[in-house]
Amino acid sequence: MRSLGRLSWVWLLKTRTKTNKQVGYLTNYSSGLEGDRGIFFNYILAGNGLFIEASNRSLSARIPVSDCPIRGLAPLKPRITLTYGSIPQRFFDLALDTFLAAPDKENYVGVTADAGYNFYVPPQQQEENKVVYDVGSSVILDIHSHGTMHAFFSPQDNKDETGFQLYAVVGDLRKVPVVLLRVGVYGYFYYLKWKEVFDGTLYVAREPEYEEVLEDDVHDSVERPLEEPEVRSNGMWWSKWFK
Repeated sequence: MRSLGRLSWVWLLKTRTKTNKQVGYLTNYSSGLEGDRGIFFNYILAGNGLFIEASNRSLSARIPVSDCPIRGLAPLKPRITLTYGSIPQRFFDLALDTFLAAPDKENYVGVTADAGYNFYVPPQQQEENKVVYDVGSSVILDIHSHGTMHAFFSPQDNKDETGFQLYAVVGDLRKVPVVLLRVGVYGYFYYLKWKEVFDGTLYVAREPEYEEVLEDDVHDSVERPLEEPEVRSNGMWWSKWFK
């Protein structure tokens, strides 16, 4: 076999080094994205701030990390894509039925994505303010209940939910149940609406009002409010491009 020349070895080494980067750093010019992509996720500097993007077999997402005008670069929009399409409404209905059977305790169910969607209910220990469960494989959506409390993501949720998937919390089980949804990209979070995750109609529960989200917002990372744009909250600026 003919040996590679010195320049060829240098090119091969550089190529493998780029390919093996765990994190990529890209810049969004008007002509398109430039930079080296990473294996796990990419940061993208755009005209309207910093974004993070990631993808796997069942989900791809690009969400804002920080809002900041960068002159000379092209803007980006958040993007969520589910490989198998919207999750059927019946999975949420099953989850809600499970939660309503024990409204005074936290409960957990999941949805897995492997050649389609399946309902996942692992062994778990339920308490009033805590649930401990076995983590499953191929889970695309975690759903846990808050019993009679409001639907919000707690500081403990932020510590636990550091993977790349969808997350939901359901609260107010003694009233009209409220569901709050978000996507997590390795510790960064972004609020989602029902129609961005599920098909069908949300008729046995409701999404929170904008004021409710701000009241329960305890996160340090960028999150999208569900209604009004251009409102300051916790020192962060929500702008129109979050829609």
